[in-house]
Amino acid sequence: MDLPSRLTKAKELLIAGEHQSEVPDVIGYQDVQHQWERGYRETLVRAVENGACGPESTSIIDFPKTDLTVRPLARFSTRDRLIYDALVFTIADQIDCQLHPAVSSYRWNRFKGEPIGWWANWSSYRAKSLRAIRSDTSLKVAYLDIAAFYEHIDVAMLGDDLEALGGDGTTAGHIIDFLTRFQTINHAWGLPQGPDASGILANLYLAPVDSYLAQNSARFLRYSDDIKVFHPDWSELRDLFLGVNSQLRSRRLAISSSKTVILDPQDARERETDIRHDSLAGAIKSGRPRAREDLAAYFEKIAKEGKFNGNQVRFVLGQLRMIRDDRAVGWCLDNLTRLPHAITHVFKYLNAAKGRAPEIETTLVRFLHSSNSATHPLIEQRILRYLIAMGIKDERAKEAAWNILGDRNRAEYAREFAARYIGEHASIAEAQMLRHRFEGETNAAVRRAVLVALYTAGYLTIRYRKEIRASVPGMEWLCSFLGTNPRISPPRIGPYAYF
Repeated sequence: MDLPSRLTKAKELLIAGEHQSEVPDVIGYQDVQHQWERGYRETLVRAVENGACGPESTSIIDFPKTDLTVRPLARFSTRDRLIYDALVFTIADQIDCQLHPAVSSYRWNRFKGEPIGWWANWSSYRAKSLRAIRSDTSLKVAYLDIAAFYEHIDVAMLGDDLEALGGDGTTAGHIIDFLTRFQTINHAWGLPQGPDASGILANLYLAPVDSYLAQNSARFLRYSDDIKVFHPDWSELRDLFLGVNSQLRSRRLAISSSKTVILDPQDARERETDIRHDSLAGAIKSGRPRAREDLAAYFEKIAKEGKFNGNQVRFVLGQLRMIRDDRAVGWCLDNLTRLPHAITHVFKYLNAAKGRAPEIETTLVRFLHSSNSATHPLIEQRILRYLIAMGIKDERAKEAAWNILGDRNRAEYAREFAARYIGEHASIAEAQMLRHRFEGETNAAVRRAVLVALYTAGYLTIRYRKEIRASVPGMEWLCSFLGTNPRISPPRIGPYAYF
C-alpha cells in the first residue's frame, strides 16, 4: 500500500471512530473529508516526502482513568495525527510478523491493511484467558502489569527496534523524529497515548518479554502491558516473574507492584469471570423472566453503596439503555463529577433518554453555571456536545458557553464546543462578537471552532472568508469547505433508539 493509500486509510479510521473518541472533533472532521481529494491528502504526502512530519502542535489532556486517577492523553492536530498513523501503518505488518501468537492487542489485519478493532482483540484475549483457566483446574495465574507503560518507553531504544526491522529506514526515521519532537514540545515522554499507532509500536517494544516467556516454555497471554502467565507451580511462576522483571528493566520499564499478583485457580476463575455481568447480560438478551428486575436491583445496589467502579457503571448503563429503562438518569446527573471515567457511556445513556430531556437539560445547564464546571472541562465539553446534538436552545446555556469561550485558562476542547454552541444560536450582535473573538484568538483549534461558529451563525461572508483564507495560516482547508455552503452535521453521540 503506497503512502496516499495509507493516509486515506488513516483518515477513514479516524472519522469512523470519531463518535467514540475520548476528545471528539468539533465538526467530526467534515472539512477533512470534503477536502481530502481536493488537495488535503497531497499536502500530507508532500510533508512526509520532505521530512516535515511534525508534530507541529500537541496538547496533553489529563483524561480520567478512574474517579480519582488520570492518564495523559495526547491530542494532535488532524494533520499530525494522520501523518503519525500513516507512518506506523507503513511498518505495522512487519511488526505484527514479529509478535507471538499469545499477544492479542493491536494486531494487524494484513488483508485489509488496518488494525483489527479493539473489541475483537479484547474479546479474543478474554476468551483465551477463560479457556486456559477452565482447561486445567490446577493452573495458578500470575498477573503482571507494567507501571506507566507508555510513558516509560525509551524512544531511542524503540528506534533501534524499528531499524532492526529492515527496509530503507526512512519511515523508521520519520517515526522517531516525530516521537522525539513530541517529547521536546510537551511535558510528556514515551509514546503518545490515544492513537492505535502507539499500541502497535508498544507491541514491538515488549517483544523481548514475549520471547523470554516463549523460550522458557511458559504458557502466557498478553494484551498491551497486561501479562498473564499460567502454571500449576507457584515457585515456577515466581521464577518466570523474576525473569520478566529483568527483561523489563533492560527496557527501562518496571512492574507495577500493586497490580502484580499470583492467584490460586479458584481466585483466578473468579477474577476472570464476572459471573453477575455475564448472567445478567445473557438473561436480558434472551428475555428471561425477572431479568429486568434483577438488573434494577443490581443498579440500586450500586447506587446505594456509592460505587463508581468503571466496569460496573459502563455495564449497568449499557444494559439499562438496551431495555430502555431511564431509572439511572437522576443518579447520573447527581454524580457527574464522580463519573468522568465513564463519561462516554453516561452521555450515550442520557442522549437516549429523550423522555427526560427537559430534566436533563435543566440539570446540565445548572452544572455549567456551577463552581464544578471549570474544574471538569471534559464534562463541560460533553454537556455542550449533548446540547448541540439535541438541538437545545437555552439562553443560560449560551451565557455559560460565552464564559467558557472567553476563559483562555479553560481547556481548548471545552472552548471549541462552547464556540460551536454559540454559533448554532447566535444573534447578529453575538455573531459580531464571535468575529472579534476569532480575530483575537491565539489557539489554533479554538480559532477553527470559532470560524465554524461564524459560519453557522450566518456571519461568514464570501469576502471575509476569502480574506481569512488568504491571510490566516492553517485555515485554508476549512475556508474551502465552508465555501461550498455545507450543512454542518450535529455531533453523533450514539446510534441508539430513544426512550
